[in-house]
Amino acid sequence: MVLCPAGSARRAQWTGEDTTDEKMAEVRCDSVGKTYAGGVEAVRALSLDVPDGEFLVLVGPSGCGKSTILRMLAGLETITTGSIHIGDRCVNDVAPKDRDVAMVFQNYALYPHMTVADNIGFALKLAKLPKAEIQDRVQKAAAILDLNDQLDRKPGQLSGGQRQRVAMGRAIVRQPKAFLMDEPLSNLDAKLRVAMRAEIASLQRNLGVTTLYVTHDQVEAMTMGDRVAVLNKGYLMQVDSPQDLYDSPENVFVAGFIGSPSMNLMQGELSGTAESPVVKLGSVSIGIPSVEGTGIADYIGKSLVVGLRPEDMEDASTMDDAPAEHTFVTTARLVESLGSEIILHFGLDAEPYIVVDAIDEEVEAVFAIAEDDATFVARVNPRSQVRNGSEISLVIDASRFHFFDLASGEAIR
Repeated sequence: MVLCPAGSARRAQWTGEDTTDEKMAEVRCDSVGKTYAGGVEAVRALSLDVPDGEFLVLVGPSGCGKSTILRMLAGLETITTGSIHIGDRCVNDVAPKDRDVAMVFQNYALYPHMTVADNIGFALKLAKLPKAEIQDRVQKAAAILDLNDQLDRKPGQLSGGQRQRVAMGRAIVRQPKAFLMDEPLSNLDAKLRVAMRAEIASLQRNLGVTTLYVTHDQVEAMTMGDRVAVLNKGYLMQVDSPQDLYDSPENVFVAGFIGSPSMNLMQGELSGTAESPVVKLGSVSIGIPSVEGTGIADYIGKSLVVGLRPEDMEDASTMDDAPAEHTFVTTARLVESLGSEIILHFGLDAEPYIVVDAIDEEVEAVFAIAEDDATFVARVNPRSQVRNGSEISLVIDASRFHFFDLASGEAIR
C-alpha cells in the first residue's frame, strides 16, 4: 500500500499553522449503507479507511455508488446504516458546513457575476473571517494554482481548465481536513484532462490533504491515486495500489474492468499434474510453471476461468527465440496500428467469460455462446507485419495467467 506521508506537516507549509497537535484527518466508513425509497441499495456495507494525506480514487461503472459515497461523506446524503468518521469525529449527524471538508464538482459551480477572487474567497466571507485573512488566503491559493493574473476576471472570461482551477482554489482556501472531488475533469477535452489530472495529483501531494476522488475513467484512477477502490453495484470489490490492482485482481469483475484493452477472460481447464500443469483453452494447450503447494493445484482436472492480459502475448516473428510449447497459430481479425504498439483482435475456440455489471449475492457472469471462434485481444510489437486476415503465431507468457473460480469468480492464488 502506497501512502502520502506527513499530510498534516505539509498542510502547515502552506497554511502557516502549527499542526503539531493536529488530529490526523483520517476518513473512515464503517459498514456504511444507503438505501433509497423503493428499496434500491446504492451502497452496501462499505468499510473503508483513508489515512491522513492519502489520495484515494473511487472508480467503477455508472450506477456503482461512487458519487453517492462522496455525497454521504459531505453530508449531502443521509446514510441508512453504519457510521462515518472524519478525523476523530463521528459525523453521522453533523451538518455539511460543519464537517470540515471541501467538495469540488464536475460543473465547477462558480458564481458567474463574481470575480475569480470573490469566487475563491466566498466561503470565507460567509464564515465572517477578517478581510485581510481572506485576501491572504485567496492570494496564496491563486499563487499555487497560477491564477494571479485572473483574479479580477469573471468565470465567463476563463477557459475550462481555468474554471476548474478556480473551483480547486475555493476548496483550498477553506483549509479543510479532506477534499472530495466528484468527476472534476469530465467537462474538459481529452488533452486538457491529461494536463489537469497531473496538476491535481501534484497539488494534492504538495498540500498533503486527504483526498477522495470519484471518476469513471480508469486511466485517471490508475495514474492519480495512491490507492484505487473499485466499486460495482454498491459493493467494494477491491481496494489496493494501482499496480497491485492490475497485477493481482481479487475477482473477475476487477480483472475485466481494470486495464485497457481489458483482460481476456475465458473458460479453461487445468490438466496434467501440479508439478507440470497444462492450461487448455479450446484446442490450445499451454504448459505453465509448477503450481504445487498453491490453491491452483486443487483445480487440476477441473474447469475454471482463465485470464490473460493482452500485453502477455507477442507475435512470434518479432522474437529471437519464441518457445514452441507456448505458441499457437490464429488468424488476425482486426489489426489496429497505434504507432507504438499494435492491438490485435484474433479468433480462438475458447468460450469467453463475460462479467455482468449487476451483482446480487454473488458475482453474476455468463458464457457467450458463439457459433464460431470468439474474438480476443493481444497487444503486440509494432514491428509485427501482421495484416487483417493473415495468419499469425502468438506466444503466451506462461507465467502471467490469472485463474478464477468458475462459481464464485474469486481469484485462485
